[in-house]
Amino acid sequence: MRVRPLVIPLTAALAVALTALAGTEAGPAPATVEAAPEARGGGGHHRDVPVVSHRGAPRHAPEETAAAYREALAQGAEVLEGDVQLTADGELILLHDDTLARTTDVAEVFPDRAGEDVGAFTLEEIRQLDAGSWHRARYAGERVPTVEEILRLNRGRAAFTFELKAPAKSPGVATRLAELLDEYGLDDGSRTRDGAFRIMVHSRDQEALREFSEALPEVPIAYLTGGTMLEDAELAELADWTVGVFADPRQTHAGDIQRAREAGLLVYSDPVDSPEQIEMALDQGYDYLVTNLTDTALRVRAGRDPLPRAAGVVVDHVYPNPSGDDMREDASEYVALRNTTDRAIDVGGHYLRDQAGNVQVRIEDGYRIQPGSLLRVHIGRGTNGPTDYHAGLDTAILNNTLGDTIQYYNERHVIEDVFSYIVPAVA
Repeated sequence: MRVRPLVIPLTAALAVALTALAGTEAGPAPATVEAAPEARGGGGHHRDVPVVSHRGAPRHAPEETAAAYREALAQGAEVLEGDVQLTADGELILLHDDTLARTTDVAEVFPDRAGEDVGAFTLEEIRQLDAGSWHRARYAGERVPTVEEILRLNRGRAAFTFELKAPAKSPGVATRLAELLDEYGLDDGSRTRDGAFRIMVHSRDQEALREFSEALPEVPIAYLTGGTMLEDAELAELADWTVGVFADPRQTHAGDIQRAREAGLLVYSDPVDSPEQIEMALDQGYDYLVTNLTDTALRVRAGRDPLPRAAGVVVDHVYPNPSGDDMREDASEYVALRNTTDRAIDVGGHYLRDQAGNVQVRIEDGYRIQPGSLLRVHIGRGTNGPTDYHAGLDTAILNNTLGDTIQYYNERHVIEDVFSYIVPAVA
C-alpha cells in the first residue's frame, strides 16, 4: 500500500506526519440486532465488512439518480444508500441537498424558485428537471428518482439504508417511508447473505428516527453523527433504541470502535474512498464501509489492486494551504501529478474532482508530463508553463482543517488515482 505524503506549508515548530494507516429515555422498542461478529478491535485485515454505496456511484454517474444506482449495482454494491425527502404533494424522492440548485437545472426551468426548498416543488415539477448534465453530458436527461423507482430498479439485489434528510423540512417523511417499506415487505431486521441489514434507516434527527420506529419497529435504525466517536454515556443511551452510529476513520482509532461495540452498537464509516482510508477503516474495525467508490472498496477489501486500469499518472502530493491567500495568483493551492512511467503522457482533457465530487478541475489540451516529472495543477489563476497548469477557479477546493480526497480521471472518465490526505492536529 502506498502511503501518501501531505505537503503543506511548515513552520519551524511544525513537523507533518500522516496518521498511521495500519491500526499502530423511554421510547420505541429497539430493533432486534442479530448476533453480530465478535468485536474486531482493530489491527486485523478482516474482509467480511459490507460495502455501502453512498448515493449510488457518485464518482461515476450523477448522484442519487437511477444511473448512479445502476452503476453501483454493476460494480457489486452490497448496500445502496440514499437521502429521502418529501415533495410538496407528499411523494418520496431521493435527493441530498435542501434545494435542487446544485444537481439540477432548476435555475433555468424555474428561475425565480431556484433557492426554494425541495419540499416546495411537486413531483411533476421536479420531473421536468435535468439531474444529470451537471455531472457529465452523457447523463443529460437523468431525473430525480422516487424511492419506489429505486426499490424496483434494485429488484432485491442489494440491501438499502435510507437517510431521513432534513425531516423538519419534510414533515411526516419518516411515517411515509415506513409505509412504503412495509408495502415492499422491507419490514424487519433480517440480513442479506453479505451480512448487511436488508433495510436500515438513519438520520441526524433523533425525533424522526423515533417516529419511524413507531411506525415500523422491527427495522433497524442508526444515529448519524459522524466525525469523532461519541462519549460512553451517549453510546450507552443510544444502544437502548438504535443499532449503530457513524464516525469518521480520520478522527477515530480502534479503541473508539471497540467502545461502541462494547456498548452494543455497530459502527458505520463516514465515506472513505482512497485505498489508504478504506484500509484505515478496515484496520480500525468498522462494521460497515460507506464509500463513493464501490469498486475500489470491494477490491481493497479483497486484497486486490484497487485501480487495475491506471495508466501511470498518479497524484504525487497536494499543497492545500499556501501561506497567505490560498488562491493568490501564481501561488494558489495545487494538486501535483507525477508520471511514473518511462514515456511522456498526454494529460489534456484529464480532470480532478474534490471529495464532495462537486467541482471538476479540467486540464486543457496540449499538456504532457515527461517521464518521472511533475505537473502542478493549480486551482487558481496564474501563468502556465511546462510543469505548472492553472485552472483559473475563483474558490479554493482543498480542505485545510481535516483533510480531503482527490479523484484523478483521464479523458475517458476512468479514475486513474484516488488520493487522500489528513491534516494533522497541531497542539
